[in-house]
Formats: sequence, structure tokens, C-alpha cells
Amino acid sequence: MDPHVLLLRARRYRGILIAPGARSAEAPGSETAVGASLKDPRRGKSFRAAGGRIIRQESSTPHLVSRLLSSPAAAAPKVETDDEAWAVRLAGFARIGQYDAMTLVVEEPVQISRGYNLLNDPLSDPGIAALVADARQGAATARLGTAVGLVDGRAADAVMVAPLVMTETCRGALIAFRIGRSFAAADALTAYGFAELLALEIARALSAPRADADRRQALTLYELGRLALFGDDPGQTLRDAVAIVANTVDHDTAHLWILREDGALQLRAAHHQDGSPLAVVRPRDHGVLSEALVQRRAVRVGSALPSPWVPSGARSLIVAPLTDRGRALGVLVLGRVQRRYRAEDAEFAAVVGSFIGRLVSVAIGHAGEVAPLRRPAVASRTFAAWRERELVGELTAREN
Repeated sequence: MDPHVLLLRARRYRGILIAPGARSAEAPGSETAVGASLKDPRRGKSFRAAGGRIIRQESSTPHLVSRLLSSPAAAAPKVETDDEAWAVRLAGFARIGQYDAMTLVVEEPVQISRGYNLLNDPLSDPGIAALVADARQGAATARLGTAVGLVDGRAADAVMVAPLVMTETCRGALIAFRIGRSFAAADALTAYGFAELLALEIARALSAPRADADRRQALTLYELGRLALFGDDPGQTLRDAVAIVANTVDHDTAHLWILREDGALQLRAAHHQDGSPLAVVRPRDHGVLSEALVQRRAVRVGSALPSPWVPSGARSLIVAPLTDRGRALGVLVLGRVQRRYRAEDAEFAAVVGSFIGRLVSVAIGHAGEVAPLRRPAVASRTFAAWRERELVGELTAREN
């Protein structure tokens, strides 16, 4: 066979370019070199072989991922209180987000403030407080460069504030701190993810007290209904009703004021007798009492000032009118020393006021047997005339 034909075939199978005029290392016509080349072609490279080689190299050298996967799992810490649970959550979030410290601030209606590795309250810094206020109103993260002391003795110099939204009426902020490193756009995305997880925890914290409050409110109405059915002594019934309201719904004080025939309010029952300066007040001299009686709605007072009708030590108040069949018979004053009242507390106080108003009306029906309760029986006419004068005064002031 012609040697040139063999060389062309070898080039086709082996991919070796051999010039048509080139000579083989063997003698012309020898089939030794050409036959050996055709019978034992050189093997090409394989992706499988390359992958196996990479795996052998990675397994033979220590690597960060292999060390993490081979590290023993730490035992979960024992959590007994809500503060300990929040400490574990925030420590985990700080490690994932690479924060040196962080805190969670939610005011209304749960009053949650938790921190990790923080020495003092960060909201004492005017700059951070302004960022938190903006985050509650908007939906964007904000960054600030300021020095904040940490528990471990260092000082953070970069701050990021992310909004925390649970419901339309419940908002807060997530504040993260770093030392020597700034926050980037990717950190904002991470903070949003943390905020969503924390919102779930706060929603659970909101639902548990709400369910307990609903049970206690139902118990309060049941006990008031039982008093209305089985109470024999009207005076004792009113005192028991005030004690029930104060004890079952977490009020520090509760005072019951009933209208007299001259339009003044007289203190008839009080839980925690604190020696009020006066037992008789005129509602026209006190705007909150006048508003509750004239408009017949519960009124909240966030920071109560000392007054003859204000329970001693109370800072947050609810004044609910006692009504029965459209008549105003007095007011129920509820007070707390530390915690503030919310809108739903005022709504329930209005319901309680209507229940106790019915008890007062029944007590007035027994005025023939109980002399001290005979005078409020005619107070509705006097109060109606005074209320008419108040309304006329308000309309005249608006026209002027």
C-alpha cells in the first residue's frame, strides 16, 4: 500500500498533522510505526477525570467548609425566661449578620426593648433616636457614623437602622452596630430578613397577652353580671364591683363616683383606700370628668397631674361614664402607676361602665331601704340641665 495513504489515515485517527512529503522515522514501507500508532491511540482529557482530581486535592488539604461540617454541634442553651429567649435570638442574629452588637425597639403596644452586647441605651444618642423615628414612619434603612460603647469594652463606629413593621399600629426598629466596618446594600437586605423573623416573634408575643386579656375581661363581665343578679346589699355590691374590676383587669386603683342631686360627684367606692383629699368634686371644674360625662365616652389620660379626684400615685388614667338607659349616673376612674393604657383598654372600660351603671341604677331603685343612695335618684335631672348648658356653651364658643 502506498505510504502516503497510510499517513493520511493516521492523521485522520490521531489528529496529527503530517505533511504529505514528510518521512516516517522508520524505513519507507515499514508498517511497525504506523501499525503501532493505529493500534494504541493517545487518550484525550475527560471532565470526569478532572473532577475526580479536584475532589482528591480538596479532600487531602484542610478546608474551611470541611472544618465547619466536621465541628461538633453545640448544645442548645436552657431558656427559662422571656429575656433569656430574646438574648439567644439576638446573639444568633448578630453572628449571622456579622454585627458586633444589636438591639430591638418596639414601643406601642408591646413595649419591647432588647439588646445584645450594648452597654447603654442607644436611643439616648440624639442621632440614633432621630434615625429610629424616621424608620418607624418610613420603610427604608438608614446608616450613621457615631461612637457607641459595648459591653466588651470596645466602641462601635457604624450604625444601621432597619424598620420593623408587625401591624399598622405596631412599629419598631432593628439597630445593628459594627466596629471598624461599614454597612453595605447587602447588609440592608440581611436586616430586612431579620426584621421579618423578629416580626413573627413579636406577633406571637402580642397574641399571647391578648388571649389572656380576653379571658380576664370575660371573667370580669361574668362576675359583674353575677353581682347584678344575686347582690343583696346595694352599697356592698358597688364596692365588690370596683374590687372585681381592679383585680381582674390589672388596674392599680379604681374609684367609683356617683352624681348627686346638685350635679357634684361623690366618691362611693374605692379599691385601695388611699385617702383622697376630697370625696366630692364638681365635674365642671375638671375637664376630663366633664368630657366623660357630657360626651358619654371613655377618656384616656397619659400623664395625670395631681388632682382631688385622681387616685394617689396613678399616672395613666381612664375615666369611663356610668350610663344606664341613656342617663349618666357617674364615672368610673381607673388608674395605673407605671404601664400606660391602650385604646382597647378604654373600649372595655366603657363596657364596664355600662355594667356598673346598671348596678348603680338598681341600687338607686332600693333607695327606700338604703338612705345614702336616695339622693342620686334625682341627679339625672340636675345633670341633664347642666349638660344642656355645657353643650350650649360649646356651640356658642364655636360660632364665635
